[in-house]
Amino acid sequence: MKVLRGLLAGIAGLLFMFSTSLSGQGYRIEITMEGLSGDTLILGEYFTSRMIPKDTMILDRKGKGVFEGEDAFQGGLYLIYFSPSHYFDLLLGNDQELFINADTSDLNGSIGFKGSEDNRIFYEYKNYLQEKRGELEKQQSLLANAATKADSSDIKEQQKRINGEMEEYMNRIESENASLFVSKFIGATREPLPPEALLTGERRHDDSVRYFYYRDHYFDRFDPFDVRLLHSPLYEGKIKSYLARVVPQHPDSLIVGVDYLLGGSRAEEELYRYLLITLFNHFAESKFMGMDVVYFHIAEHYYIPDATWSNPEFLSKLKDNLDKNKPSLIGQKSPNLIMRMVPPDHFQMASQDTTIKKDPHIGEDFFIHETDARYTILYFWEADCGHCKESTPALYEVHSRLKEKGVEVISIHVINTIEGKEKWVDFVNKHGLYDWINCWSPYSNDFRKLYNLQSYPQLFILDQDKKIVAKRITPEQAEQIINNLININP
Repeated sequence: MKVLRGLLAGIAGLLFMFSTSLSGQGYRIEITMEGLSGDTLILGEYFTSRMIPKDTMILDRKGKGVFEGEDAFQGGLYLIYFSPSHYFDLLLGNDQELFINADTSDLNGSIGFKGSEDNRIFYEYKNYLQEKRGELEKQQSLLANAATKADSSDIKEQQKRINGEMEEYMNRIESENASLFVSKFIGATREPLPPEALLTGERRHDDSVRYFYYRDHYFDRFDPFDVRLLHSPLYEGKIKSYLARVVPQHPDSLIVGVDYLLGGSRAEEELYRYLLITLFNHFAESKFMGMDVVYFHIAEHYYIPDATWSNPEFLSKLKDNLDKNKPSLIGQKSPNLIMRMVPPDHFQMASQDTTIKKDPHIGEDFFIHETDARYTILYFWEADCGHCKESTPALYEVHSRLKEKGVEVISIHVINTIEGKEKWVDFVNKHGLYDWINCWSPYSNDFRKLYNLQSYPQLFILDQDKKIVAKRITPEQAEQIINNLININP
């Protein structure tokens, strides 16, 4: 994964190679800015949290100027900028021929729009929210200094009333202006809140009620497939919130969420490309166990077949990495290895007999899937490895606590030379590691490829069906995970 992360560094820049202008009637934005003369204005486009300059013009001596072009812009939130302290937002929906006038001495208070219902409503909404937030701040100050519980209760009721008025105001905008982009934009800023009728009795303090309502209604007002929202600072945060707060943090659930987003966005090339790159990078960079399952799912079903813009060498390496990792992903049935099990008495006898110690033929071949255990810890290690010298005795202690719970350890020494066997025998005897399955593969190294073993030690937990439930963890983490699984399914 580290190699791939390095290759991903330049991918994000590809997003901006897309043209966000649309063929059609074009755009014309006429501006009068009182207090300015001969100044340069920039029309910028939001692309998620970034601002990209799209057009410039110079005001005449009367503070007038025009942005215009033959191709209409993709709808979204735009910005007109002329100094660090003087800029303002505007919405571009279907109405891209509009007139703006403002006075720089009171920009927010004086700005006006003609020819754009989106922006007229948008600025009324912004001014209304500013007023109501001022009222809430005042009530919060009163609450901090309330003298009695009755006073506090009255103030909280006032806060509840103000919040209710704000909700009703936004509901009215959405219902009366459903065809306008401003309605979609305001809707996307809102969080799904359960109605009071749902929070009665004991359910008022039940967080699960709020979660399931939040999950079931997350997309009621936020349309993840409206490409105009991609051209606003809202979109990226909403997608990240969906992945982190709505979808259960399990690979299977996250794959369902990823398929929903990528499948639904295919109709909009720009949106699909953004989501594909964003989700691909998100799971490539994840530090949580099992997220490589989601990453490789995206790679196999979306990125490799669809990312035609990507470097062919990168795609080739990605496919190779997919092939190497796929057999040992969490949720997969583990590759069934044939190993040679060496009995405890051989180690003890070998400590006194050099000939026996070097004999590679001692033992009995078995398939790891034949091991009858509720959970199996598959442990790859080598006697000369510094980390293994600490981890192996620690795992043996863990096994002593777990074996009566139906847990078996298959301890696989990975060095299959005669010298390697001698060091293995010495280590087992030194630490008394007799009470688990000691085995190796004296005639083959296929296990390295099947489990994509690049370093040691490596630990995998298999369930009763020999599916991989955890991997690349410490002995202490293995004990915690197995105990949690047993507690869930006693």
